[in-house]
Amino acid sequence: MSVAFSTPAEHAFVDEDSTQPPVRSTTTPSAVALQFPDELLYASVAVFRAIQTAIQGKAQAYVLGDSTHGSCCPDVLSCLHLPADLLVHYGHACLTPTDALPVFYVFPRQHLDVIQAAERLIATSRRESQERKGTIVVWDVSFDWLAESIVQVFTTRMSGPVSFSFIQKPVFDTERVSSRRTGKAPALRLIEPPPGTPREECVIFYIGQEGRSLVNLQMTNADCSVLAYSPTSGSANLVSPAASKLLSRRLYAVHRAMAADVFGLVVSNIGLAASPCVLDQLRRDLKTARKKSYTMSVGRLNPAKLANFAPIDCFVLIGCNEGGVVESKDYMAPIVTPWELRLALSGAKEWTPSNWTTDLSTILQRNQNDLSLDLEADDQPQFSLINGEYRTPKMIDTDKHSGHREDLENNEVALRISNLSIATTHPTGSQYLASRQYKGLDPRYGLDEPASLEEGLQGIARGYNGERSAF
Repeated sequence: MSVAFSTPAEHAFVDEDSTQPPVRSTTTPSAVALQFPDELLYASVAVFRAIQTAIQGKAQAYVLGDSTHGSCCPDVLSCLHLPADLLVHYGHACLTPTDALPVFYVFPRQHLDVIQAAERLIATSRRESQERKGTIVVWDVSFDWLAESIVQVFTTRMSGPVSFSFIQKPVFDTERVSSRRTGKAPALRLIEPPPGTPREECVIFYIGQEGRSLVNLQMTNADCSVLAYSPTSGSANLVSPAASKLLSRRLYAVHRAMAADVFGLVVSNIGLAASPCVLDQLRRDLKTARKKSYTMSVGRLNPAKLANFAPIDCFVLIGCNEGGVVESKDYMAPIVTPWELRLALSGAKEWTPSNWTTDLSTILQRNQNDLSLDLEADDQPQFSLINGEYRTPKMIDTDKHSGHREDLENNEVALRISNLSIATTHPTGSQYLASRQYKGLDPRYGLDEPASLEEGLQGIARGYNGERSAF
């Protein structure tokens, strides 16, 4: 049985027959979750009935809509509430590895003139003088069903070395259970240059519409020229110059994080394979830098939610490849990525645009080198490029039981004890609230004279004593 559905705008369609093999092959499933994005939720009923008929009552299927986080990630939290043994993810996907439960991806299928796409990209590359030693071809997940045609057409029309970014469907087995402890889950997609060709000497051909996938591709490959082909307009354009402006915004966020003393570690999706290891690493880094940190999970981010955490100076979002970057223009505090936090703690000494990444596995590999923190200079005033002023960082004692004497912070009181030892009193929460500029409505305590007591009304609301009857 085959049920195809399409959207009027993009004419994207999927075939639910492709979801039946994993459902049938799963060992004694009891619940199967079908996750749909908002734009495909209208077709969930037809797919649900087809899947329920295919499994012949051996399991119960559930439709998941309005995902806890972004629709590009598997909604592991909702699956754990069912609980579900298998998750079938429909629509666009960020392809961030997860191993909390088996996930099977069903991508939308959009039409594409592969020959036209190849000819337009090659012609634009020659016109823009962007011909390099090698070429990397990347396509949106909605064109993955045409992968064989893309490889065949570009291979015959390209004269130099070319590589293709294939999508590997995840395989869940018992050997991968331990990967959650190390964060070394296999990547579902790699963008690698042709063998023997440096990445900076390659040009990237992207097939797909403008969106977060293209923006993330530009930012993570700032040293490469990126040409994008739009199937809707049928045109190809050079889009890589916009990456420098995007990375300049991220550098601004890094400098704001350098002036922060209290950090909030926001876990976007608990199902990501590398998120627990990255979270532990960030905690250790902040403790080494003597910064205070809090861990939280708030679901979908919005300015109103994060505004409730006023004491936090900077948020660190541990998210997927596409949803891990949030423009903090509307937020009260900056939001940085784990890699940007590492740069902020090291004083942005290692800022290299070509090394910018949101991939959690890559961050774990790079974090194997210890941070080069100069703790002896922590008490020295630091110059901020944001406001042009000097500030003295607040060094928080993260090891209260150590026998070493820490430098006294601001607002701390040193008391002499009878044995000539020094005790340190840290600021209390009430002192912090008293230091806040906004304290709510004016309470006017002690400014107004007490009012004299007066006798109130007697009776009931229908008619108090002494009132004239209205009837």
